[in-house]
Amino acid sequence: MKNQNLIYIWSLSILFSIGFSSCTRSIQEPERISSLIRIDSLLQTKADADLFHGSVFIQDPAGNQFQKAYGIARRDWNIPNETTTVFDIASVNKSLISGLIMIAEEEGKLKTTDRLVDLLESFELKYSGNYSSDITLHHMMSHSSGLPDYDAVGEELSADEFRKFKRLHFTNGEYVDFISNLPVRGQPNESVYYSNFPYHLLAILLEESYSLPFEQILEEKLTGPLGMTQTYASSSNQVSIQNLAVGYSYDEDRKQWLANNFIDLTLGRRIFSTARDIGIWAQEMSEGKVLSQESLEKMKSNHLSDITQDLGYGYGWVTFGKGDNYGMGDLGIDEPYIIHGGSTEGFRAMAININEGDYIISFLTNSGWRTNEMELAKNIVNNLID
Repeated sequence: MKNQNLIYIWSLSILFSIGFSSCTRSIQEPERISSLIRIDSLLQTKADADLFHGSVFIQDPAGNQFQKAYGIARRDWNIPNETTTVFDIASVNKSLISGLIMIAEEEGKLKTTDRLVDLLESFELKYSGNYSSDITLHHMMSHSSGLPDYDAVGEELSADEFRKFKRLHFTNGEYVDFISNLPVRGQPNESVYYSNFPYHLLAILLEESYSLPFEQILEEKLTGPLGMTQTYASSSNQVSIQNLAVGYSYDEDRKQWLANNFIDLTLGRRIFSTARDIGIWAQEMSEGKVLSQESLEKMKSNHLSDITQDLGYGYGWVTFGKGDNYGMGDLGIDEPYIIHGGSTEGFRAMAININEGDYIISFLTNSGWRTNEMELAKNIVNNLID
């Protein structure tokens, strides 16, 4: 594999910057290099053991960056992962969808206090079931809406990792109607139930608000202005995404990798990106190049403190204040940070912003369940922070 995958940018002769602000810490350069070497060794060891195939991006307090890709992108042609390889970012897309909702609020298109039923009525999206009249966009983004998740769709549609359900090719109206007929998991603002469906509905509301496809909204409002040039979304199964890795699962019985060879893009909600681009997005949470400070504060604040002490969640980010100790997303450090992982059909993803941009960590992988994303995140952080 070419050495272009490995970019050492730690005060050596190849310093590289993409315009992020930085603040120098007392960490000595040899210590930075030592940390980098340990992380590289860790990831290479996991790649050799088929426990991590993917790409990583790290930025330190001085703004120095490290990128490297490991393992295989496509096993049928033995194509290696590169730093330009694109992966499904799974639930890391929640922070991007939330960011678009905040921009829509800044532009007067939507408000976090808007009620779901009012928006559906205004967009003439009819449904035969029921949505609580109390559900707002705030509830949907903070997982306090009571709306269900995949486990509510029934045995027939949930078989084979929900394959039949994910291939139903819903229109926006059909999806709104389908979700309205599923059993709810609670009442708004009374409990926390982590669910993907509210975020799928948020993508629909964005499309209706702007009268544009989700991928165009994403590019015009976020990825374009931020220079995330390798981040894509599509609502057409006919579109070929350049440099896209194949997601794999591993069959322990047959001792072989199985490709997930179909990704349904019918609903505009799936986002594909590189580790570097996700790093740029995580840095935006501290810099506010596109989002206002008020919007950033909403995204990074814990909106669940009055409901539960078991989880801190903002809009699309798990939030940790200094000394917080939650189960989901716990890195075992004292510094404040935001974090979100993701998992879907052979892909895993992770984005982390520690202490308002002191450290940015992102990695994407196509080695499925064989990569434990939280364990890997902890190992990387432990090597960066004493």
